[in-house]
Amino acid sequence: MSTEKPQSRFDDFENDDDIDEDEDEDADEYHEELVFDLVSLIHAWQDEAPDNNYYLDTKNGAVKLVNQNLYDLKQLTDEIEKHKERYLYLPKPGPQQLKDDLRDFQKTIENKGLVPILDMALESPHPLSGFTKVLTPYPEELERFKEFRESRVRLRIRQWFEANSLVDRWEV
Repeated sequence: MSTEKPQSRFDDFENDDDIDEDEDEDADEYHEELVFDLVSLIHAWQDEAPDNNYYLDTKNGAVKLVNQNLYDLKQLTDEIEKHKERYLYLPKPGPQQLKDDLRDFQKTIENKGLVPILDMALESPHPLSGFTKVLTPYPEELERFKEFRESRVRLRIRQWFEANSLVDRWEV
Protein backbone atom coordinates (compact mmCIF):
# COMPACT_ATOMS: atom_id res chain seq x y z
CA MET A 1 0.00 0.00 0.00
CA SER A 2 1.38 3.40 -0.91
CA THR A 3 2.27 5.82 1.87
CA GLU A 4 1.14 8.73 -0.26
CA LYS A 5 -2.34 9.97 0.54
CA PRO A 6 -4.48 9.36 -2.54
CA GLN A 7 -6.30 12.36 -3.84
CA SER A 8 -9.99 12.08 -3.35
CA ARG A 9 -12.45 13.84 -5.56
CA PHE A 10 -15.62 15.30 -4.19
CA ASP A 11 -18.05 16.25 -6.85
CA ASP A 12 -19.75 19.58 -6.90
CA PHE A 13 -22.82 20.51 -8.85
CA GLU A 14 -21.13 22.75 -11.40
CA ASN A 15 -20.78 20.00 -13.99
CA ASP A 16 -23.85 17.96 -13.16
CA ASP A 17 -26.28 17.43 -15.94
CA ASP A 18 -29.74 18.49 -14.92
CA ILE A 19 -31.89 15.50 -14.23
CA ASP A 20 -34.66 15.14 -16.73
CA GLU A 21 -37.66 13.80 -14.87
CA ASP A 22 -38.99 12.29 -18.11
CA GLU A 23 -35.85 10.32 -19.00
CA ASP A 24 -36.69 6.91 -20.42
CA GLU A 25 -33.23 5.58 -19.64
CA ASP A 26 -33.26 2.16 -18.05
CA ALA A 27 -31.85 2.85 -14.57
CA ASP A 28 -30.77 -0.76 -13.95
CA GLU A 29 -28.78 -0.87 -17.16
CA TYR A 30 -27.11 2.44 -16.29
CA HIS A 31 -26.16 1.33 -12.77
CA GLU A 32 -24.51 -1.88 -13.91
CA GLU A 33 -21.75 0.17 -15.53
CA LEU A 34 -21.39 2.58 -12.60
CA VAL A 35 -18.11 2.66 -10.69
CA PHE A 36 -18.09 4.39 -7.33
CA ASP A 37 -15.19 6.54 -6.15
CA LEU A 38 -13.92 4.31 -3.36
CA VAL A 39 -11.18 6.77 -2.32
CA SER A 40 -13.78 9.48 -1.73
CA LEU A 41 -16.09 7.04 0.05
CA ILE A 42 -13.28 6.04 2.42
CA HIS A 43 -12.37 9.67 3.06
CA ALA A 44 -16.00 10.60 3.74
CA TRP A 45 -16.45 7.65 6.08
CA GLN A 46 -13.34 8.60 8.08
CA ASP A 47 -14.05 12.34 8.23
CA GLU A 48 -14.68 13.21 11.86
CA ALA A 49 -15.61 16.86 11.22
CA PRO A 50 -19.09 17.32 12.68
CA ASP A 51 -19.99 20.01 10.12
CA ASN A 52 -19.26 17.79 7.11
CA ASN A 53 -22.00 15.57 5.78
CA TYR A 54 -21.65 13.38 2.72
CA TYR A 55 -24.09 11.94 0.22
CA LEU A 56 -23.50 9.28 -2.39
CA ASP A 57 -24.89 10.11 -5.81
CA THR A 58 -26.17 6.75 -7.02
CA LYS A 59 -26.50 8.05 -10.56
CA ASN A 60 -22.86 8.93 -11.21
CA GLY A 61 -21.01 7.45 -8.21
CA ALA A 62 -19.76 10.80 -6.90
CA VAL A 63 -19.56 11.75 -3.24
CA LYS A 64 -21.17 15.09 -2.37
CA LEU A 65 -19.92 17.16 0.54
CA VAL A 66 -22.46 19.30 2.38
CA ASN A 67 -21.01 21.94 4.68
CA GLN A 68 -22.53 25.21 5.88
CA ASN A 69 -19.58 27.17 4.47
CA LEU A 70 -20.00 26.00 0.89
CA TYR A 71 -20.68 28.71 -1.64
CA ASP A 72 -23.33 26.65 -3.44
CA LEU A 73 -24.92 25.14 -0.33
CA LYS A 74 -28.49 26.09 -1.24
CA GLN A 75 -28.19 24.63 -4.74
CA LEU A 76 -26.61 21.48 -3.33
CA THR A 77 -29.19 20.90 -0.61
CA ASP A 78 -32.05 21.68 -3.00
CA GLU A 79 -30.71 19.08 -5.44
CA ILE A 80 -30.39 16.45 -2.71
CA GLU A 81 -33.85 17.22 -1.34
CA LYS A 82 -35.43 17.19 -4.80
CA HIS A 83 -33.93 13.79 -5.71
CA LYS A 84 -33.97 11.86 -2.43
CA GLU A 85 -33.97 8.51 -4.23
CA ARG A 86 -30.74 9.43 -6.01
CA TYR A 87 -28.70 10.65 -3.01
CA LEU A 88 -27.94 8.38 -0.08
CA TYR A 89 -26.65 9.87 3.17
CA LEU A 90 -23.29 8.42 4.20
CA PRO A 91 -23.56 7.80 7.95
CA LYS A 92 -20.87 8.91 10.34
CA PRO A 93 -19.46 6.19 12.57
CA GLY A 94 -20.07 6.86 16.23
CA PRO A 95 -17.29 7.60 18.72
CA GLN A 96 -17.74 4.19 20.34
CA GLN A 97 -17.13 2.45 17.02
CA LEU A 98 -13.85 4.37 16.62
CA LYS A 99 -12.77 3.46 20.14
CA ASP A 100 -13.63 -0.18 19.52
CA ASP A 101 -11.49 -0.13 16.37
CA LEU A 102 -8.62 1.51 18.24
CA ARG A 103 -8.82 -1.12 20.98
CA ASP A 104 -8.88 -3.89 18.38
CA PHE A 105 -5.77 -2.47 16.75
CA GLN A 106 -4.10 -2.02 20.13
CA LYS A 107 -4.48 -5.76 20.74
CA THR A 108 -2.31 -6.42 17.67
CA ILE A 109 0.65 -4.31 18.92
CA GLU A 110 3.73 -6.42 19.56
CA ASN A 111 5.69 -3.63 21.28
CA LYS A 112 4.08 -3.94 24.72
CA GLY A 113 5.72 -0.65 25.81
CA LEU A 114 3.28 1.19 23.54
CA VAL A 115 0.17 -0.32 25.14
CA PRO A 116 0.00 1.96 28.23
CA ILE A 117 0.66 5.03 26.08
CA LEU A 118 -2.10 4.00 23.69
CA ASP A 119 -4.38 3.47 26.71
CA MET A 120 -3.86 7.13 27.60
CA ALA A 121 -4.51 8.15 23.99
CA LEU A 122 -7.83 6.26 24.14
CA GLU A 123 -8.92 8.38 27.10
CA SER A 124 -8.07 11.68 25.42
CA PRO A 125 -10.78 13.85 23.83
CA HIS A 126 -9.33 13.01 20.39
CA PRO A 127 -8.24 9.36 20.57
CA LEU A 128 -7.56 9.00 16.83
CA SER A 129 -5.08 11.86 16.71
CA GLY A 130 -3.59 10.58 19.98
CA PHE A 131 -3.03 7.14 18.46
CA THR A 132 -1.49 8.70 15.36
CA LYS A 133 0.92 10.82 17.44
CA VAL A 134 1.97 7.85 19.58
CA LEU A 135 2.61 5.69 16.50
CA THR A 136 4.38 8.37 14.41
CA PRO A 137 7.88 7.44 15.70
CA TYR A 138 7.14 3.86 14.62
CA PRO A 139 6.55 4.11 10.84
CA GLU A 140 5.81 0.40 10.39
CA GLU A 141 3.18 0.45 13.14
CA LEU A 142 1.71 3.70 11.80
CA GLU A 143 1.40 2.23 8.31
CA ARG A 144 -0.13 -0.94 9.75
CA PHE A 145 -2.57 1.23 11.71
CA LYS A 146 -3.62 3.11 8.56
CA GLU A 147 -4.14 -0.17 6.71
CA PHE A 148 -6.13 -1.55 9.64
CA ARG A 149 -8.44 1.49 9.72
CA GLU A 150 -8.92 1.44 5.96
CA SER A 151 -9.78 -2.27 5.99
CA ARG A 152 -12.40 -1.64 8.67
CA VAL A 153 -13.86 1.24 6.66
CA ARG A 154 -13.94 -0.84 3.48
CA LEU A 155 -15.83 -3.55 5.36
CA ARG A 156 -18.38 -1.05 6.69
CA ILE A 157 -18.82 0.55 3.29
CA ARG A 158 -19.42 -2.87 1.76
CA GLN A 159 -22.00 -3.65 4.47
CA TRP A 160 -23.64 -0.27 3.85
CA PHE A 161 -23.73 -1.02 0.10
CA GLU A 162 -25.43 -4.35 0.84
CA ALA A 163 -27.96 -2.69 3.17
CA ASN A 164 -28.78 -0.18 0.41
CA SER A 165 -29.00 -2.78 -2.38
CA LEU A 166 -25.89 -1.46 -4.10
CA VAL A 167 -23.82 -4.63 -3.64
CA ASP A 168 -24.00 -5.58 -7.31
CA ARG A 169 -22.18 -2.35 -8.10
CA TRP A 170 -19.31 -2.72 -5.63
CA GLU A 171 -16.00 -2.35 -7.43
CA VAL A 172 -12.65 -2.03 -5.71
